[in-house]
Amino acid sequence: VGLITADELAYAGYASGTENTTTYLQENATSDWWWSLSPRNFTGSNAGVWVVGGSSGYFGNNIVDNSDGVRPSISLKSTTNVTGEGTSSSPFIISM
Repeated sequence: VGLITADELAYAGYASGTENTTTYLQENATSDWWWSLSPRNFTGSNAGVWVVGGSSGYFGNNIVDNSDGVRPSISLKSTTNVTGEGTSSSPFIISM
């Protein structure tokens, strides 16, 4: 489990500097922006990281002193069985 990378976000349908509310990652999105694992740039004393703009689906850059959130990500083989709803009463169960 970790943070999603910028290339995985692009593969999901995001494009730099644009909004996209139609990707599967936008399901249940809140207004909170969230970080990716990928660095974007460094200018002077500011490091930038790729971020997604919450419910707007904006894919861009924020400097790392902003208080954005995180959305953990996990990559599974296509042959992995997943059951459950991901709630406390019906948690995901992952099996091979």
